[in-house]
Amino acid sequence: MKRKSATILILLLFIFFNANSQQIYLPKKILADSIALKNYMPVIARQIINNLNTTIQEKRDAEYYGCLFAVQAIAGKYSESNQSVDSLRSATSKESNLPKEDILGYLDIYQTYNHIKLMREAGDPRSDLDIFKWSLPIVLENLKGQALAYAIEPYSHTPAAIESEWQQALTKVQLRQSDSLYLDSAIMFAQAYLQHIVYNPFLSEGKKIVFKFDNSNFIIQDSTLITMRDGVKLAAVIVRDRKITGPQPVVMMSNIYANTEEINTAKEIVSHGYVGIILNTRGKYVSDASIEPWEHDAEDTYDAIDWISKQSWCNGKVGMFGGSYLGFSQWAATKKMHPALKTIVPQAAAAPGIDFPMHNGIYSTYALRWIHTVTNNRLSDWTEFLNIAHWDTSFNKWYKSGKAFNSLDSIDGRPNIIFQRWLKHPSYDKYWQKMIPYQQEFSKINIPVLTITGYFDPEQEGALYYYKEHHRWNPSANHYLVIGPYDHGGTQGSPSAVVNGYSIDEVAKVDINKLVFQWFDFTLKGGAKPDLLKDTVNYQIMGTNEWGHAASLQKVNNGFINFYLSGTNEGKYYKLALQKTEKNIDQQIDLSHRTEIKLSDTYNLLSDSLDTEGGITFVSDILTKDITIAGSFTAQLVTSINKKDMDVVIALTVQQPDGKCFLLSSAIQRASYSKGSRQRKLLKPGAKELIPITGAFTSKKIVKGSKLIVQLGVLNTPNTEINYGTGRDVATESIRDAGSPLQIKWFGDSLIQIPIK
Repeated sequence: MKRKSATILILLLFIFFNANSQQIYLPKKILADSIALKNYMPVIARQIINNLNTTIQEKRDAEYYGCLFAVQAIAGKYSESNQSVDSLRSATSKESNLPKEDILGYLDIYQTYNHIKLMREAGDPRSDLDIFKWSLPIVLENLKGQALAYAIEPYSHTPAAIESEWQQALTKVQLRQSDSLYLDSAIMFAQAYLQHIVYNPFLSEGKKIVFKFDNSNFIIQDSTLITMRDGVKLAAVIVRDRKITGPQPVVMMSNIYANTEEINTAKEIVSHGYVGIILNTRGKYVSDASIEPWEHDAEDTYDAIDWISKQSWCNGKVGMFGGSYLGFSQWAATKKMHPALKTIVPQAAAAPGIDFPMHNGIYSTYALRWIHTVTNNRLSDWTEFLNIAHWDTSFNKWYKSGKAFNSLDSIDGRPNIIFQRWLKHPSYDKYWQKMIPYQQEFSKINIPVLTITGYFDPEQEGALYYYKEHHRWNPSANHYLVIGPYDHGGTQGSPSAVVNGYSIDEVAKVDINKLVFQWFDFTLKGGAKPDLLKDTVNYQIMGTNEWGHAASLQKVNNGFINFYLSGTNEGKYYKLALQKTEKNIDQQIDLSHRTEIKLSDTYNLLSDSLDTEGGITFVSDILTKDITIAGSFTAQLVTSINKKDMDVVIALTVQQPDGKCFLLSSAIQRASYSKGSRQRKLLKPGAKELIPITGAFTSKKIVKGSKLIVQLGVLNTPNTEINYGTGRDVATESIRDAGSPLQIKWFGDSLIQIPIK
């Protein structure tokens, strides 16, 4: 599900890896005297500048300029600081794939501060605050869209919050044992100090100016309450362009991640020529209902669209977009189609019961962490979410205890009704089916749809589930797919230039937000279809700097490479054979031991070596020619075990000619759900069984000289429930059910099909 970082600091805390070898002198006694500290900070800033210039001889990137502009401003080098902000924007635009026009307002409050100081030095008799009051409205009038949102963002913070940030930074430095700071700590302290001296004098007045600016340009309805069919009220933020008096199409997001920035998000929608609406889901923002994720979105979104369609400012056309849960809520809205809903753009859409809170039948511990993030309060508890140390400790405590998965919330110290409710529905039953379109309901969805997901998006399975089911039940579905080398966040904005260690091709650096609104212009205003959408399926082929286009998922590839699991040794591994073999492989796993399996890591796609802990590895011969993988690999695993069930993990990796390993695709699958998620079918101990598994979709050029690697194992980690194979409800099994070790025989006619084009 969606991961979001919440922080007051608008500065990026750029840290150099070699910074700990440098020392900056800062006497502790100065920290107790605010006047002495004010006078000494320029000295520190000059020391940092000298160290940066010495340490970083050639690399002039966002990291460098993010450090430099702050200390230049503190040192009184205001013109140079502004130049560094411009360089930082340029570097950030390039490295993060953000359009230059969108990033113009980024760090504007600091450039405004520098300009004020330069004007005072030039003899302007006005006070700093008077110049600020004169200049900020001019800045705001000359920005629009995301650039305007960046410029306005600082004024959403409170003086108390800014003061708290400063006091935390000050206390941290005061507690050190010496009169020196490592360079990285000195940079962070300088950045916190600059934020303190810049925000403090301007924040209150800036809020007034932004409020006045908003009122002159927008009609803002915050906390509008919309009544649902059962009498519950949902809160919506509605923003309209004050200059437009007639009805317009509406673009809406249905959001469980309620926050105080929703007006800015709605204003961004307005900048594209639409009425902007952020509908907060049941129980969020100022709704006083119970928070029950997933359960009411189908009815609530329909009722909200019905209300919107009847407003004088709506022209009868509503479009929706958003990612993760916000992608799900769009599909929920199509369970019963409202005539005013004209298009949806689900990005990295989660599918309840399909890929969350369980994935191919396997529940994740992350689900509990997510529940607390969205249900602890009426907004979103990102402090809870980002408390990684707590969650790692809690999940490891459960894992090492050997207790049943249904005790996870109690071990965390907070029994959770929602978590327990989910665990009662391990199959894709009516509880989950009522949340999104099911079977024939997809046939009634006749609006244009644009699905966006990524090769490294944990919600790819959900996104492609909707896509496949829509085309399965509605052969004439007007449904496009864009999929590329993106992670979860990259599908919802501007993809990073480097994703989990992999530098994406230039053509993959698509401005997703721009694509979304091009789609709305196409579907809601009769504009041109986005250029990227050459065909129904649009996928980026990693390593070629090209996009591929196909009429369907089945036509993405035109052939397969077939491999079989062989018991023949290939060095310390087994061989991926081109023919069936009689040599089988025996594997033994003792689930009473806490030995984690570590085969694939989507957060580190490139590695110098292959992690084989807890699994078995099969390696192909060296490829004698280039190939292009396009699609999802499939595995038809033929096996027999001594228990009634197991949770399989499989990973497909390429070892490049330089020896580096790149994770292409992976999957986890509960064997008893491998032939269908609606009904569990247990394995017969000792019987030969077929377990079909489908990997994640990917596309990449594989150069000759590479080897393809398949790894197999059984899940045993703190990240998922542990299947002990008794055949009972897995969430109720504990280490006491481990019994004798799991004995697996992988047969030589197990087939791995890799799609190529």
